[in-house]
Parts: sequence; C-alpha cells; structure tokens
Amino acid sequence: MTFRVAPLASAALLGAALALAGCSSTSEPAGPAATPDAGGPVDPGGEPDAATPDAGGPQCASPPSKSSCGDSAWVRGTARFDPSLLKAGSAPILRVVLRHGFTMVKGEETIGGRLHGYASIPVKNPAAGEVTFAIDMCDSGMSMWSEENGAFHLVLILDENGDNDLDNVTSNEDAIAIGTPTKGELVKMVDVDISCKGTSACLDVKVDCTGASCLTFQPMKTCARKLPACDSDSAFCK
Repeated sequence: MTFRVAPLASAALLGAALALAGCSSTSEPAGPAATPDAGGPVDPGGEPDAATPDAGGPQCASPPSKSSCGDSAWVRGTARFDPSLLKAGSAPILRVVLRHGFTMVKGEETIGGRLHGYASIPVKNPAAGEVTFAIDMCDSGMSMWSEENGAFHLVLILDENGDNDLDNVTSNEDAIAIGTPTKGELVKMVDVDISCKGTSACLDVKVDCTGASCLTFQPMKTCARKLPACDSDSAFCK
C-alpha cells in the first residue's frame, strides 16, 4: 500500500510539490468533462454520493498504523464491485484518493477536486467482488480537517491498466490525465467528513459507475469554518 499527501499550498507543478513537500510513503508489494461510457452502469454525475453502510452498519478493521494526527484521521472501508464487469484475467489496483471539494487548477473539477492524498491497494482476489482499504489523511503530517476545509471527496478507481498511478505525476497536466479513469473502468466518488472530534470513518462503498463524468462536480468557492475548530495546518474555509 502506498500513501501520499499533497498540501494545499501546492499550486504550481503537482508532481514537484509532492516531492518538495517531503511527502512520506510506505509500500506494500503489489480538460472538459467526458461523455459517460456506453454499455456499463452510469452515474448521473454532478455531485458525489453519500457513502451508505450495509444493513447492520459497515465493518472495518482497526487502523493499520498510528496516524500522526490520531486515529480519527483514518478513512477505512470496503469497496464492493461486480467482478463480471472487469476484463477477463484482470488484476486491478484500487486507487484510493482523498480530494478536496475545491480546486486550484483548471481541470480538477473533472477528477473529483484538489488532491490531498492517495493510496494504491492491489486487488488480490477480484472474483470476491470486494476489497478493503484504509487511507491516513495525515500521512505526511499535514492536517486538513473537515471543520476548516469541508467534506473530502473519496475517489475509488478500479485501475485495470495501471494508468492511474499518481506516483507518476510530474505536472498539472499529468495530474488531470492520471486522475481520469480509463473508459470502462469502475469508479465511485463519495463524500466523507474527517473530523478531529469524530471517530475514524468506516465506509461501505459500491463502486458501480463508469465514465469520466462520475468524478465531475461543481467546486465550492467559499465555506465557513465549523466551530469548535480543529486547528488544521492549512485551511480553505474562513
């Protein structure tokens, strides 16, 4: 599993910002909006869904490690999908991406928003139709709680051809292209609040959308801080 976090202050080349910010990582082996694909399930687009639990509530393992910001910085969950919609012999990688509801570069409104952090998780048994995930909002030590930055967009992409690896970003143009799912790949975007005062989020997400429009949204321009605040390292809301 690989984690990266991009600070709000990175407004030039995204790849350079990731490197210059000293983003830490740990490893486990392993434009305009497009028209939705034909032949697959299509989300109406526009805004992210709310993550909904199964009957009885979602079940999540404990956070896999200690976050520098505390356990509430973790987002954990299960991504569920229809394995019959994968290509034959596919060995997908689940791209788990935390994005903000605002943008700083043109085109980010088509990929779910401003990048904050990401993880890559190999799907070892695609036939099972599910894979668990976990991502630490504070992996690099940069806290951006929802109280001062609004809800995050959790983007899940079942990457079947390896072209959504954000480790390969070297420019803003790369960031948009690599953040865009390939035609036919399953993807989902849901809202998640990450609060310094709450418990670690535990989600159950059905990854059932295809097409770039699944990640297209209307960015927020302003927002008000929720009090009591969390003293984030960087804040978008006033």
